[in-house]
Amino acid sequence: MGYELVSKLKELLGYENVISDPEELYTYGFTAYAVVREEPLAIVKIRSTEDVVKVLKFANEYKIPVVPRGSGTSVIGASTPSKGSIVIDLRPMRGIRVDVANGVVEAEAGAYVDEVDRECRKYGFMFPVDPASAEAATVGGALAMDSGGMRGARYGTMRHVTLGVEVVLPDGQVLTLGAPVYKQATGYDLMHLFIGSEGTLGVITRGWFKIVPVPKHVGRVIAYFDEVEDAAKGVFEIRRRGFTPLIIEFMDDIVVKLANKIKGLNFPEKNMVIVDIDAPKEVLNNLLNEVAEVLKASGAADVKFTTDPNEMVKLYAVRKQAYPTFAAAFPFSFMGDLSVPLSALPAIVKKVREVSAKYDVAIGLIGHAGDGNLHPLVGLQSKDEWWTKARPALIEIEGYSIELGGSISGEHGVGIERKDLLIKELKARNNERVIEIMRGIKKVIDPNNIMNPGKIFD
Repeated sequence: MGYELVSKLKELLGYENVISDPEELYTYGFTAYAVVREEPLAIVKIRSTEDVVKVLKFANEYKIPVVPRGSGTSVIGASTPSKGSIVIDLRPMRGIRVDVANGVVEAEAGAYVDEVDRECRKYGFMFPVDPASAEAATVGGALAMDSGGMRGARYGTMRHVTLGVEVVLPDGQVLTLGAPVYKQATGYDLMHLFIGSEGTLGVITRGWFKIVPVPKHVGRVIAYFDEVEDAAKGVFEIRRRGFTPLIIEFMDDIVVKLANKIKGLNFPEKNMVIVDIDAPKEVLNNLLNEVAEVLKASGAADVKFTTDPNEMVKLYAVRKQAYPTFAAAFPFSFMGDLSVPLSALPAIVKKVREVSAKYDVAIGLIGHAGDGNLHPLVGLQSKDEWWTKARPALIEIEGYSIELGGSISGEHGVGIERKDLLIKELKARNNERVIEIMRGIKKVIDPNNIMNPGKIFD
């Protein structure tokens, strides 16, 4: 039956667009969430919205699971295929159109976030959201996961910059939700229902987004702390005192030491905070100095700042190499995700150190700390240690974020990995009925449960 279905799919979409070779199916069974691998029935290269319509009508008729996929960078398994599913690879849809007059960029689902940003910069604008994986992350994936990034403290996540989306429902119907205007109030906000839905309700094929002017004058402050809690306190103090930096990034000394060793860098092996400030040229240095003083008062052992673009790039090297460092340093690595109130940052970083010692597992810490979003990096000697050390450690850390009034995910989503933690968070808020409501929405939009089944909830 599988062979017959694939043959029909090839006739429908074109033989050159449907992949069924066992070796390629094997590679698509993996995502950045390496814990689970399942083999799909087929891969379809999507070149237009009409291709998505054809696939979904076909899959809905035969009740075949469909898994939307960009670059497969989801670390929680949101794009991991279901066994026997059709994976739709949206990367061939790469169109980008910048509308400078109206402050909007339109991008198809397969365009890379960094690619959209570079296109906007040709006109003196930038794409506000910048996940660390921007060079690999696609617009469709970023929308499906409600991705954030470095500039989250200033601009928020994809949800905050999206004006409209084109979505294909499981029955093949195409909807345009929202519009390329900055204000709209027309009934239920269905657009934001699809943003962050992890491909469980339909396929987002394009979006319209706000763009913002590229800052003309930017400076970078870098501070080194002996104590990890002081570094977290420094981040809190910057926000408490009313600064709204472009970025506030955090790295602990474990990450810095590894980056020096693995990537050949030469940074002081202390806990680091990086802050970018933009302002008119005549006041920029004063603001940079004010931020530096706040960090010193929070316990920084050393603080420096610069407005030289080349020097700024050098100072950012350790943050850019953080996750690749862990991946290179250990046979198996994993990135966690949590979000806490800013005042709780010192408590959560202290907890990470305690849990690391408790489970005898290497855990570094990075994050877009300016909006309370941190990523524990776990390094393991074998994949088996995932179940005995890493997952119990992450459950305890991310569970503690709930106790602090935070969340088990700031930007990575739920996927396969965090379904039990989602239930735990909802129970802590007396919100158990939320899952029931989400199931009801899913049933109305996707009655045959073909869209990315098994993600967010079972």
